[in-house]
Amino acid sequence: MQPRMLLIVALSALLASARADEAEESLLLASMQGYMEQAAKRVQNALSNVQQSEMAMQARGWMDNGFSSLKGYFSKFTDKLAGLWDSSPEVHPTNSSY
Repeated sequence: MQPRMLLIVALSALLASARADEAEESLLLASMQGYMEQAAKRVQNALSNVQQSEMAMQARGWMDNGFSSLKGYFSKFTDKLAGLWDSSPEVHPTNSSY
């Protein structure tokens, strides 16, 4: 066999091997994409189920009540503080010039 022919056969084998690797990589990539899409759908379904569950609604109610209670407490505190501020006697500096 001539050296040129041997080189052509070797390059053809390398090219065929590279194409096979590309096909395997694209197949692997496609299967991974499919797996990730399925996982994303399952996570989305799980999140929507959790958001709609009775426990989640009850927890949201507790949080709303807690925040409104905290808001009321803060409002009372600021009102009392403002009342103390208003009822404090004003101090006027005296001029003691002799």
